[in-house]
Amino acid sequence: MNILKFLLFPFGIIYFIVTFLRNFFYDIKLFKSHSFNVPVVGVGNISSGGTGKTPFVEYLINKYSKNYNSVLISRGYKRSSKGFQKANLSSTPSSIGDEPFQIFKKFKNIEVAVDKNRVNAISKIITDNPKTNLVLLDDSFQHRKVKLKLNILLTTFSNPFYNDHIIPVGSLRESKYSYKRADIIIVSKTPEKTSKEKLNEIRNKINIYSNQRLFFTYVSYESNLKGDYNKSIDSLKNKKVFLVTGIANSSNFIDFFRKNEIDYKHFSFSDHHKYSQTDINKIEGLGKNLVLTTEKDFQKIQFLQRKNQWSFLEIRTKFVEDELEFDNFFRKKISM
Repeated sequence: MNILKFLLFPFGIIYFIVTFLRNFFYDIKLFKSHSFNVPVVGVGNISSGGTGKTPFVEYLINKYSKNYNSVLISRGYKRSSKGFQKANLSSTPSSIGDEPFQIFKKFKNIEVAVDKNRVNAISKIITDNPKTNLVLLDDSFQHRKVKLKLNILLTTFSNPFYNDHIIPVGSLRESKYSYKRADIIIVSKTPEKTSKEKLNEIRNKINIYSNQRLFFTYVSYESNLKGDYNKSIDSLKNKKVFLVTGIANSSNFIDFFRKNEIDYKHFSFSDHHKYSQTDINKIEGLGKNLVLTTEKDFQKIQFLQRKNQWSFLEIRTKFVEDELEFDNFFRKKISM
């Protein structure tokens, strides 16, 4: 433990006690969890961001919204609006949050709503649309006011929760042992060609319970760019591009372009960064290069004035193995 972590350790103890007591009061039902007659599936994490929740939520929407009248509910992190908001044609990344806006624009067959009070949001959605029969709750692992039919926890291959520490020493929002509340644990961002031995090593360290399931997923990038420049990624080999990211962890994004032999200069902003015209002007002032960014970032940047071409690559969540087992378990849990 370095000197900074040593100094922060007492604050970590305080944070641990507060979160432990909160969870304990929910466990003994001193704090109430609200149930609904519609299955609610939560997707969340123990660590603070960067686990790939949005791509996984998109995976669930792609797979299940054809058979279920689905709605996504998020708090709408860093949005300018207050209270319950249902996404509509006048919504913007600022008004409902960048990730809910991305999903609203991408999927036309589901509803998207934001509200810090998830109980209120679910109640309103069910009242407005009684045919709703699947609610996806984004970033929900610490939001215990809603009783979930299925609780999905994401952790990354490179920084699994069992190697992390509680805030502010590490990035955990609560004790690592909280993973016991999950029905499904997804180890995300797994290298596609990881050996069976390494997968089993992680399985053994997580040590799931009999009621839990563990799966490994990886990030798959689409081959064609979208946005201002709609060509194959292969067309960029040996070309100089600018990469712009405002996400929690951009390592996978950067590695993809490095492996594809694309010469780049990287501009990194904080997660959920609200891009200004000044940001765009500064980047474009350094050259007339093609600018590549993430899909989430492009949703915000597209509303600003641009001289350069700006594009993005869609990403998809794919299972390393056992996708059918995941599907069977998912359907069984939400039908119970």
